[in-house]
Amino acid sequence: MSESRLTRSETDKMIAGVCGGLAEYLNLDPVWVRLLFVLLLFASGIGAPIYLVLWVIMPREGVVGESGSTVLQDNFDDLSQTVSSKVGRLNKPSTVGTILILFGVYFLLSQLGWFHWLNGAVFWSLIIIGAGVYMLMRREA
Repeated sequence: MSESRLTRSETDKMIAGVCGGLAEYLNLDPVWVRLLFVLLLFASGIGAPIYLVLWVIMPREGVVGESGSTVLQDNFDDLSQTVSSKVGRLNKPSTVGTILILFGVYFLLSQLGWFHWLNGAVFWSLIIIGAGVYMLMRREA
């Protein structure tokens, strides 16, 4: 009997291969797993933290069997490389457009009552922290 391992997919990935790996492990269509993460994101906000934790702890297919510290180092390297490549692709029009879309979505969802758990103080604190992280990443590049 072959033992199935939970790994991040190298072939079926949109961001890090977490949903593709989970779908393969659970023998599901990856679309359903991705949809579940999106629903969790909008329903309670827990989808993004779960995805990030799985990104950090799930090994890639290429490092299965390595020590835990090697897997974590590989995952952190992959995470930082992915974030750096995504941030590096942003230019002024796309950055402004992305910010406007995010503000629009926030204000729309808050008017619909979906962001009752996220008041203005928390929202603006997260925006300031995100802007600071963005500036630090741009400085190092």
